[in-house]
Amino acid sequence: MATTTVIGLIFGRYEIRLRRLRMIRDYIAAFPTTAGGDGAQGINPSFEFVRTKYSADVEPYAPPPEASRTPPNGEPGAKENADELVSQITATIEQTHRFGRRHDRQLLWSSLPYALVVTSGFYLALIPSCSMSNATCARDLVLSLFITGGLPGSAGAEASQMVRFAAENTATVAAFAFIGAYVASLRYLVKALAVFDLSAYTFIRQAAMIVISVLVTIILYRALPNPLLAIADFAKPAPNDTVLTHNPGIPLIWILLALSFGLLPESAIQFALVKSTTVINWIKQTDDRFKDWTRVIPLDAIDGIDYFTRFRLEECGISEVQSLATYNPIMLHIETPYGIYQAIDWIAQAQLCCVVGLDRFLLLRQFNVRTIFDLERALKQERSLEAAEQVAIDKFDRIYAAVLFAPNSLLQGIQNTSNAKFLIPGDEPGLVREVDAGEFSKWALSSITGTPKDASRAIEHLMDWIGDDLHVRRLRRLWNEISVRLGPLSLELLGDDEIRRNAGTTSTFPLQPPFVFP
Repeated sequence: MATTTVIGLIFGRYEIRLRRLRMIRDYIAAFPTTAGGDGAQGINPSFEFVRTKYSADVEPYAPPPEASRTPPNGEPGAKENADELVSQITATIEQTHRFGRRHDRQLLWSSLPYALVVTSGFYLALIPSCSMSNATCARDLVLSLFITGGLPGSAGAEASQMVRFAAENTATVAAFAFIGAYVASLRYLVKALAVFDLSAYTFIRQAAMIVISVLVTIILYRALPNPLLAIADFAKPAPNDTVLTHNPGIPLIWILLALSFGLLPESAIQFALVKSTTVINWIKQTDDRFKDWTRVIPLDAIDGIDYFTRFRLEECGISEVQSLATYNPIMLHIETPYGIYQAIDWIAQAQLCCVVGLDRFLLLRQFNVRTIFDLERALKQERSLEAAEQVAIDKFDRIYAAVLFAPNSLLQGIQNTSNAKFLIPGDEPGLVREVDAGEFSKWALSSITGTPKDASRAIEHLMDWIGDDLHVRRLRRLWNEISVRLGPLSLELLGDDEIRRNAGTTSTFPLQPPFVFP
């Protein structure tokens, strides 16, 4: 079992590297501006991170020339040609096309501790069940001080039988804890494989987590054989004249607890802290007053993500909306079966949801604003328009400002939980008064919308700091690079007369200058 798991994971890593390197090469061919070609300002850092992730451990590795990177002053320098980058990736594919090369063997050696721990755990879990009065069967268990030491009882045959019963029960709990820890390690390793994060550290970490989970579970079982009782109930010494003629068995709840401690190693420590709060009261506790208002936003809130898509994204470590909002869009395209346009759309939706909150995000969607760039286009218009057109368009600023400043249950709930009050200017100069969340939202909106001109400038300033985020800027650059690559034909539908004029010509559009992203 251990050997099959390790070899299967390493071979899967080899196949994933080859497939995704080919996808990266195809991506460069489709969008050379991302790779620094066609007049772009150097290699897109988002793409460079993806490329080095799959080629950094390949020897020899030639990093891109320094001249190909954008200088600090932003002036274009010598660009790395997209064809040259394709050649480098092709060379990397040629170096890694055969399974069993040096990095594969290194990973195999580093997985030996994990294989040893898994083999030992399955040996423990698959010991034949038998009566512990059988001395031959008792030798299959480790009757150590850690397993059975300190048990009360009389000397002689009765004590020996009690020790065997305790060893059998403790080993059973340890076996269930191992099964849970092994399942958790498989989930972790498969997720690491999906994002190409399978390394020597990954195997060593999982081996350590399995050992820790089993040892902590054994300690907790020996300290709290009945987990439903408080720790103070165990302060009284147990009677030493108890003679056991049969195995009392394990409480069924300990089977569930052992599996849980194996699946979630941190839960074992948390369980011990909760049980010992009556004795250990100097540990700083977590402030959970706002847990109802700090819930995780599920991926299902994003338009286009269903249950099966969410499950696939969770394999890449994307478990909620904030993780999706900060994910590299090119990496999401390479590491999942979803296209680059779909990845960009999901991330742009997630970024809007993170900024305005789930409730306002859903409200904005009803007003035809789905992504962070939809909101940016709605609030920030070009000032080259005529005055009449500008006045008409600026009215949308106040419409969307009403949605962004709308009081909701989250704002009111945080205020009620914290017992805080908002302070706004009073009716007389120099005075302030305390108000609730709803009245404060009304005052804030009226403060920035005194005149149509002030309202437009204030709302655009709001959009400036919303959009000035590194993750939004990264997505915006990729959006612009793909837009430039699509060309002017993507701006609007052509009229019938224009289509007829261009029918039969070699040029796809009368305007075909080289578009350079400023």
